[in-house]
Amino acid sequence: MLRMLEVVGSSKEGFTEATKQAIDHLASKNEKIHFFQMIDHRGSVKNGAISEFQVILKVAVEDQK
Repeated sequence: MLRMLEVVGSSKEGFTEATKQAIDHLASKNEKIHFFQMIDHRGSVKNGAISEFQVILKVAVEDQK
């Protein structure tokens, strides 16, 4: 059985790095990840320059019950 988590990743480098940050964080919590789906991506701007990239992911993890 799988359960779905919704997580947000962020990075100053790009969307790929933001995705990796979110997945790496779940993996560090010993979640058994099966797949992910990018739901949305966005960024923030400060002083006329991109300051952060963000992704919203749905991640399927093994239900550990």
